[in-house]
Amino acid sequence: MAGLFSVGQAASAQDAAQPVYIVTYMEVAPSSASEAGKLILAYASEARKASGAVQVDALQRISDPGHFALIEQWQSLTAKQAFAATDPATKYRAALNPLQSAAYDERIHAALSVGPSKPASGDPVVILTHVDVVPTQVEPGTSKVKGFVEEGRTAKGNRRFDDLVQISRKNHFTVVESWDSLADKNAWISTKTARAFREELQPMSGALYDERAYKLVR
Repeated sequence: MAGLFSVGQAASAQDAAQPVYIVTYMEVAPSSASEAGKLILAYASEARKASGAVQVDALQRISDPGHFALIEQWQSLTAKQAFAATDPATKYRAALNPLQSAAYDERIHAALSVGPSKPASGDPVVILTHVDVVPTQVEPGTSKVKGFVEEGRTAKGNRRFDDLVQISRKNHFTVVESWDSLADKNAWISTKTARAFREELQPMSGALYDERAYKLVR
């Protein structure tokens, strides 16, 4: 719960009645990956049953099994905060804490461009990308990322392509993708559209384009 409430300024800037997306990154020691995965999956299962929860996905990084992520969509920040204060949520954080090898990195987002909901494939590849543009390029950077995700939704094998903006930093975006297979994702990033986006975004970037591939925790 501490992670969510440590961003008090972000929370106050976001209308508590507006939909929010919470993206959280967790790293644990490789030897603790199995135990952590069970805790994170149990948290996701409890969160899905909470009032105001829309969608909660638990993810494990394909290249680094000790890296996990949560993507949570809530009807409001108030609903998320209420669940964060419950016994299952606080016990989850307490149990996960000794396994962590890095801080619990929880980020509150609003939707910039979110596509229509599509059923996930049986074993999807989920991509989370952190995009950072320099403060002087927020407007063109926002437009560039938005256009990229909206075109990506039409690609073969795509199930989700969303653009979220971090509440506390309007120049920080999280791009969420879901694909039927890694081959579909690779075909998309090989297109002229994807290459042009990366080339045009690079002069605006304030940090490395951080793209990570995950599978669902089951």
